[in-house]
Amino acid sequence: MNLIYLVVLFLASHIYLEKGKLPAKMQEVKLRYILFGSLGAITLAMVLGVLLNIASFLVMTVTICSASLIAYKYRSKFDEMERGKSV
Repeated sequence: MNLIYLVVLFLASHIYLEKGKLPAKMQEVKLRYILFGSLGAITLAMVLGVLLNIASFLVMTVTICSASLIAYKYRSKFDEMERGKSV
């Protein structure tokens, strides 16, 4: 059941990001801050998950969402590089 949930979450988060639904404030944040924020969010999810006894479920959810956001930011930077823009 967890695998099905994670696959659906992964697909939903990628579709959400590819449709351009990312807030403008998040679009302007640099990739390195997204990476540090993702590490912080995963660490926070680990701590909260242990305290609430839902560690694996919470950590997997945050990791999938963070990975989708990181992949989207990398793809957008790569697209800018292909078009010849300065990154």
